[in-house]
Amino acid sequence: MLPLSLYLISFIICFDRDAWYVRTVWYPFLAIGIAALIYVLKQDYADQSVSLVNEVTAYSAVLFGLCMVSHGEMVRNRPSTDHLTLFYLYVALGGALGGVLVNLVAPHVFNGYWELHLVVVAVGFAAVVSLFLDKGSLTRSLTRSLTRPLPSFSRWAFSFVAAAGLAFASQQLWLHKQDQGYGSLESKRGFFGVLHAYEQNVGTKDHYRALYYGRIRHGDQYRYSKFRNIATAYYGQGSGVSFAIRLHPQRLAGAPMNVGAIGLGVGTIASYGQAEDEYTFYEINPDVEYMANRYFSYLGESKADINVVIGDGRTSLAKQLSTEGSKQFDVLVLDAFNGDAIPVHLLTEEAFVLYWQHLKSDGVLALHITNRHLDLTDVVRQLALKSAKQVLHIENLGGRRTSPNEWVIMTSNSEFLDIIEDKKVAKTWLHDPKPIFWSDDFSNLFDIIK
Repeated sequence: MLPLSLYLISFIICFDRDAWYVRTVWYPFLAIGIAALIYVLKQDYADQSVSLVNEVTAYSAVLFGLCMVSHGEMVRNRPSTDHLTLFYLYVALGGALGGVLVNLVAPHVFNGYWELHLVVVAVGFAAVVSLFLDKGSLTRSLTRSLTRPLPSFSRWAFSFVAAAGLAFASQQLWLHKQDQGYGSLESKRGFFGVLHAYEQNVGTKDHYRALYYGRIRHGDQYRYSKFRNIATAYYGQGSGVSFAIRLHPQRLAGAPMNVGAIGLGVGTIASYGQAEDEYTFYEINPDVEYMANRYFSYLGESKADINVVIGDGRTSLAKQLSTEGSKQFDVLVLDAFNGDAIPVHLLTEEAFVLYWQHLKSDGVLALHITNRHLDLTDVVRQLALKSAKQVLHIENLGGRRTSPNEWVIMTSNSEFLDIIEDKKVAKTWLHDPKPIFWSDDFSNLFDIIK
């Protein structure tokens, strides 16, 4: 709603009164917005991420600046009243063409969100051309409150400064696009976003491949035979999902396990599979399955019987419950929350009722809640209380081949709880859970912003 509001507000400002659009205000504003955008883009894979507030501010600023300059220049060049009908027809046609280009053309032409870079450069170029061709307009706006007019060459000077700034911004945006492709094996863009498969350290023992969903890493795998089948990233030996599977009484008894997972990634947890185990992955994006099979071998080399169900995890589980009955999972893994945004419908009271229907009475529910901006602990603790389950908090700082990760384990399996207590791997909760209750009718992300 924020981007849409900024877009519409720019229309109101520009069409309400000509005096609201002053180039000496909005050109510098756009320049600052573009500079902030470039800074944020450059932090894509930095160790220290940009805060959510600063990130939203930067994107909102550049959007508002682009809209104000575009609409402001459009209004400045509107024709006389005799031709206003045709003018507004062109405005509507432009909006329609923009929608077609972004929604239909760009996904087939670009393997990333490069229309953002393209639009910034295009609007900047149009602004510089408008400034240069509209003789004296900038000078008049600058001298409106001055006693002495600026010299006539000011239009040339400001045009040169604007053109130089645009050239620098264009170079930085191009370098960002090039950086995104460094080490890339393949990039795929679809309805759900952009996937990048990367390869690094080729020819060494640290040769690995990683899958990124936008800028969030969704798993990696080392290619050297010694490390090829070990769980890495958020799923290593010290992670909550590792304990949920390896220390489950069913596994310790040597019996086959039935494991479900919402979210496939590169299929890392399949490396924990043993002969006669059954692993079912629910993945909404078919491109993820393609990448996992083409560039990673966790699924193909797992000892377990692997099934991948394409579709929304909750919808697929509900359909299976009605047609096939309960899957009777020993462990169900929810791994759909480790990005900049989370599918809220997977974290509601109604969703958890469905999960427990698919788990055995002594089953274990493992939730991956690693997130750079959102703290999901209070939400899941309240859901555990609603479900009358014990809840464990397992944090791991990561290591050479693993990443820092945070998991929450829910279960009523007393034997499993005793094992975890003996291992001393769960953190003690330092406070009671906040009263955050999510259902299909209500959720509020502002409650959980870090």
